[in-house]
Parts: sequence; C-alpha cells; structure tokens
Amino acid sequence: MRLQKLIIRTCLGMAIAVVFGLGTEARMEDPGSGRRDPVSEELAVGIERYTVRPNDTLYAIAKRFNTSVKALQSLNGLEDAALLFAGDALLVPRLDKTEVTAYLIKPGDSLFAIARRFDTTVEDLQSLNGIAERDHILSGQTIILPQSAGSAIRRQFAYGVTLFPDLQSTPDILRRVKQLGVNWAKIEVSWADLEPTAAHFVFDDLDALIAGLDQLGIQILLNVYEAPEWSRNSYTRQLNSLLRANSGPPENLELFADFMSVLAERYAGIVDAYEIWKSPNLLKYWTAPVYEVPPAIGASGDVGLPDKIRIGAAYYVDLLKIAFEAVKSVDSGALVITAGLAPVGFTDNYNAVETGAFLRDMIREGAAGYSDGIGALFGASAVPPALFCCEQPPGVDTHYESHLQYFREILYLYHDILSRNASGDIPIYITQVGWGTIEGSNLAIPAAGLEWLRYTDQDEQALYVAQAYDIAYGLNYIEGNFLYNLNGCAVGDSEACFFSLVDADGLRRPAFASFAEIDKTAPES
Repeated sequence: MRLQKLIIRTCLGMAIAVVFGLGTEARMEDPGSGRRDPVSEELAVGIERYTVRPNDTLYAIAKRFNTSVKALQSLNGLEDAALLFAGDALLVPRLDKTEVTAYLIKPGDSLFAIARRFDTTVEDLQSLNGIAERDHILSGQTIILPQSAGSAIRRQFAYGVTLFPDLQSTPDILRRVKQLGVNWAKIEVSWADLEPTAAHFVFDDLDALIAGLDQLGIQILLNVYEAPEWSRNSYTRQLNSLLRANSGPPENLELFADFMSVLAERYAGIVDAYEIWKSPNLLKYWTAPVYEVPPAIGASGDVGLPDKIRIGAAYYVDLLKIAFEAVKSVDSGALVITAGLAPVGFTDNYNAVETGAFLRDMIREGAAGYSDGIGALFGASAVPPALFCCEQPPGVDTHYESHLQYFREILYLYHDILSRNASGDIPIYITQVGWGTIEGSNLAIPAAGLEWLRYTDQDEQALYVAQAYDIAYGLNYIEGNFLYNLNGCAVGDSEACFFSLVDADGLRRPAFASFAEIDKTAPES
C-alpha cells in the first residue's frame, strides 16, 4: 500500500521527540474542543504555522503542502475537517525536513507485518510509538513509521500488464512479459474456473503462471471474480436465458470468504495483491436477481426477467469486507484493492449504477477501511488520453460526449470523490486501461455498441498507451497502471483481443514496443 508521507519531525508526541533528540514541549489542547492550539506551542523542526485564508478548505491546504487531510487533522487535533475558519492557525509540514509516515492500522494488521511491509523493525515501531507490548495494537489506531530523509514519497510505481492464464502457453507468456520490462502483472482469476465444484480446486494453470512470474521477480495482482454456479443455485435456476451468461456474487458471501482464504494461504508471500471482483456496478458482473413473486415460465418456455437486481455499493462492500478479512487473516502483507468500476453514466439500479455514485456510496459504506487501494478502470473509448472533456477529437464520430470517455477525467473523478469523502490518503490503482483497435488480426468484428473500436488504428493505440502511463505516473495519488492486455487473443477472448498487445496471428501490435520502451526504472532517491 502506498502511504502518503507526512514530512514532519517530532511534534506528534514525546516518543518521537525522544527518538529524534528534540526537546519538544508537550502539546497544549483546548479541553472544550479537543483541538490542539498551534499558537501556544513551541514548533519542532520541520513544522511551520499556516494562517487559514477565506475560502480555504483542509483539502486545498493539504494539497498546497503536499500532505493529506488526515495528516493535517492528526497534526492539529481536528476531528471534523469542515470546522475550519479564516484566521485559524494550523500546523503544517515543511517540505525540506526529515520524513516520518502516519499509518492507519487496519483489521488483520500486526506490528510484524507492518514492519516487514515497510522495511523497518518491530522494535523501532514500538520505540517510536511507545508501544510496550507488540501485540497491543488496535484497528483504527494511527501509528508513526520512520522514513529516511530524501526517500521517494511513494513506493515504486506499478507498471503492470493484464495476463490470462493458459498452461500450454505459459513459457511464451513469461518470455513476452520479460520483454515488456514490467514490474507487476495482473492475472484474471475466475473463481468459477478454480473451484468448479465445491471444495474441488483446479490450480494448474494459475500455479504455473504465478511460479514463473515469481521467478522473474514480478509482483502479482490477482483479480478475483465470477462465483461458480454451485454457489448461485437459486439465482441461476431462476434466471432468464438473456442473463444466464452473466456472472455475479454467491448467495452466501461466506463461501467467497472461504475461497479467498484458500487462495491467500496457497500464495502467501508470493501474490502481492488481490483485486476483489470486477465492475460490481454493472449487471453483467453482478446479477443477483430479486423476484417479488415466484418466477413463472412464459409461453416461450423461458423464465421472465427478475423484478429487481440486488445491486449497489452496500452489497459490494459486504463482499469486500469478508474478502479483506479472509486475506489478511492468512497473509497480512498482501494488499487488497477494491474492484475497478465500469465507466457508466447512468443509474437505474438494475442494469447499472453510475460510476461516481457507486464510488461515493462505496466510500460511505466503509470501503476504505477494508482495502489498501481503490481500483479504477478506463476503456470503451477512442479518445486520446491527453484530452479533457468534451470537444470532439479528430476522427472520432461518436462516444466522446461523456466525461467517462476521457482518461484524465476518470482519474480526476476518483481523486475528487475520495478527497471530498475524507479518503484522500488511500491510493488509486488503475487496474485496467487500454485502447482497442480493429487493425491487426482479431477473433471477431466489433459487435453493436463497440463501434468506437473502429476509430483507433494500431499506431494511435501505441501512442495512447505511452501517453497514459506518462499522465498516470505524474499524479502522486496514482499508485500504478495496468495495461489491458497481453494475450487476450491467444486465450480466445474475442473482446479482449481488440486490446491485446499480441494479435490473433501471434504478431506483436505496435503497442507492444511502445509499452516496452517506457522507462520503468524507479527514480533515484
């Protein structure tokens, strides 16, 4: 998990003052408000005072001083970010001093796991935070981590590519991954494929790919979705034929918790992150039918359409929570990322929920407390990534009218919603990004609704990939970017084939070389 770095010296407590050898006075607090009084304190090195201006918000101040809303709240004892008035004196971090890191403990964390994840020791964490017993930490507690001066503010950016497991072509997949020079790989994992019948697992394809990636030193993200039919019996028995190809959650969410425990235990210390589900704001991936009366067989011999779909952020967060707890219980060092949301511009609570509305509700339902990062998707667009909404791009006749078809606008939407809902510290992972093309060899022609695929040629696809990574890397709230995809054509996925770096004839599209040539080395600290 990428942490927002709070560049401060002691001033967060006497324990820090002792460690750094600073004679900082104890903080003064207003017993009536619980708020610290920056005016009456002696400032430590690395801290300065800031006078709030008219129309200032805590988010704007945090952005100005390259810190976070939560860090400013902690530093100033502010329980409510909205209680800010012109003339208030705030403590803010200077940008040229020793760094320490504020970290919010999450369910399943231990001091050992935190120390391992952030390259420190349990003893240092105990000393820095005045923790007498190493097992005595609580979820929701904030602790301080040491960070040497001048180090990079975020961990190495994740340059990732999406892979589809296929046992026979694993050596070829690994060879091409090595040529791309990526440091992360995302693997699409169908629960239905891995556990086709209850407690009977088929791991051969996934085992081979994970073992090969691990030998290459590549970090691994598993995107887990699609409940098996045996876990959705009453759902699938009652589904209209139009919906039977859709996937969705199990009837009993504990079944998913059991599966995630098996998966995380099998790959503990090898798999680095888990993305929980895919596009839960879309009927295609979240078909949980509700019938107000028992479904009847019509004249056609088919069951009628469900009266409702149990879709929405509250249902998804229930799934996310049990998955988070299952993973952390067996591998506390693994990251848990929320599902990337389909870019959708409308809500009918049946076919879809609008992207921004779902994300806002997801955060309000507590998703940030059950994840280490927020997943984001971008696709279904022929608009160049550098553009802002909504002028018509050259050569693009349709599918440019919505802000959701603009890469920069999607990133801004996520960041704005997280910041406004006091979750600005949590990083964003673009778990799927890509531009499709009909050029090169494909497995099909674009179906109705996919006409936008005709607007992007292979050279434009290659250019857009490079531009997208440059844009994402330049935004400090983006932790990584995963290109969709390497081998969709090879595994017979006709829609993924339009985006694949290797076409249906096994030839590399120009985007392969464009992606391989991106400088993926970490900046010197």
